[in-house]
Amino acid sequence: EPDTIAILEQRRAQFQARKDYLLPALQELGFKIESVPEGAFYLYVDCSALNTPLAGDSFALCEDILAKAGVAITPGKDFGEYRQAQHVRFAYTRSVEVLRVAVSRLKEYLAG
Repeated sequence: EPDTIAILEQRRAQFQARKDYLLPALQELGFKIESVPEGAFYLYVDCSALNTPLAGDSFALCEDILAKAGVAITPGKDFGEYRQAQHVRFAYTRSVEVLRVAVSRLKEYLAG
């Protein structure tokens, strides 16, 4: 139905806007993004070059970011075995406004 198509297109545009904001914002923070998804709702990023002693342990990094910055991201080990300790996953299922707050908190955390 045309009404359904319009709703789905609106949602697709929202996800595109979220990705378009989050991807460069994470790169500016030092995350490496090797592959840009075309249809996903997340970014799987390399955290190994971050300026933090936990950069090589994605599980510990995610726990520390949650505790100190209040931002929930997921360690790579939840998504396979390829370099899982060096990768984290960011879902962009929240609004751009919420993502801006998260990026701001991450920036403070990494400057810390």
